[in-house]
Amino acid sequence: MTHLPVFLSRLADADRAALAARWAVGHHRRDEMIIAHDEGGRDVFFVLEGRARATVFSEGGRAVAYRDIEAGDIFGELAAIDGKARSASVVALEDLKAARLPEAGFRGMVHEHPGFALALLEHLSAQMRRMTDRVYEVSTLVVRKRLVRELLRLAEDAEPAGGEAVIAPAPTHFDLAASISTHREAVSREMSALAKRHLVRKAGGRLLLRDLEALKALASAEGDY
Repeated sequence: MTHLPVFLSRLADADRAALAARWAVGHHRRDEMIIAHDEGGRDVFFVLEGRARATVFSEGGRAVAYRDIEAGDIFGELAAIDGKARSASVVALEDLKAARLPEAGFRGMVHEHPGFALALLEHLSAQMRRMTDRVYEVSTLVVRKRLVRELLRLAEDAEPAGGEAVIAPAPTHFDLAASISTHREAVSREMSALAKRHLVRKAGGRLLLRDLEALKALASAEGDY
């Protein structure tokens, strides 16, 4: 899979300038909830510095991570488009700087700036494809294959080289479990199995994927390998 650049980097200078004239910049502390699932807000946000995570919670309290939101990316756009409640909570993973764009400003950008509207369509298409992949994986694959595919997605974001990739900071087992819709104990068990096969190694707060081709083979192998 080839990753599209983050949202703001797709925009022409004139579109970014028009956005900056409409938005207000604010700061959020680590672990602060920026928007809450099912609330009625319509503002759209752009991460300028730091990272956030979109998450929903099951009735039993288990977290299901929807996506991580990096610097330059957009969130909150669905409510501004369809006028419905927020589809997920978004929490700052670290101290975060974000720009808030009111619904009216967002709709003005869509109507007046075709480049912005096209970037929004590309963003929504990428998110739909990712969600389609995840529905397929949760519906048809065992935990170990879902885990390997998630690690390979993280490896692409980390710009692999020489058949290896370094993911920094290393995701916690809890984070991986939330991303693939399972529990932490299952992830711990499967990560230990991958480590014994010398395919992954955690060191100094980083996770090294030591053989991307072997991991890809595991992800596509027939059966449960």
